[in-house]
Amino acid sequence: MSKEILLVTICLLCTACQAAKIESPNALPLTPSALSQSNDKPAPAPTEAELREAIDRNYEGAVTIDNTRPVLFLTGDFNGDDSEDLAIVVKPGKGKLTDLNSEYVNWILEDPHQVLTKETKSRSKRPSITGNDTLLAVIHGYERGGWRNSLARQTYLLKNAVGDDFEKESAQQLASGSKSLPAFKGDIIREKLEGSNGIIFWTGAGYAWHPLGSV
Repeated sequence: MSKEILLVTICLLCTACQAAKIESPNALPLTPSALSQSNDKPAPAPTEAELREAIDRNYEGAVTIDNTRPVLFLTGDFNGDDSEDLAIVVKPGKGKLTDLNSEYVNWILEDPHQVLTKETKSRSKRPSITGNDTLLAVIHGYERGGWRNSLARQTYLLKNAVGDDFEKESAQQLASGSKSLPAFKGDIIREKLEGSNGIIFWTGAGYAWHPLGSV
């Protein structure tokens, strides 16, 4: 074999080996689904249609969204189960007070000022809703779909829970190490209610109000 033919053969073999490395079957390109699994993104902001659907699905016309509020809703992991929840300001539906005050409904009616905590010896009677009440509807999320999931059916109606400066806050954002703060299981709702600063938080069994005072 001549030197020229041997040189050409060596070059061809080198090129083939390099191509095999580039086109290795183990080096598969990332598909959109693979990318989404490796880089989870925050849930998109709710649309008006999604908010209405969630309220209709869980409350069946007993309440309607109160569009007069400057802050209409908050999203966060309020019960600390790693699934996104929804808290949205609502008002009683027309002619629905009997339904709202019934004990035979799919949601839990609470007044966060009366929820049983360590400091409370007994639970007050079930609150009563009037036509003038502004309520906070809380829909706990279910798995990855959060509150958008059709199986997200653990819901609450909170009376005396809607105030001013309404915002979500994480437990880490509050002053750490304060003895005056309860133990938090998730995000909290911070607001000013009847002139007092405070938070609404999940106790593990319901939602409670805690004044912040100088915290």
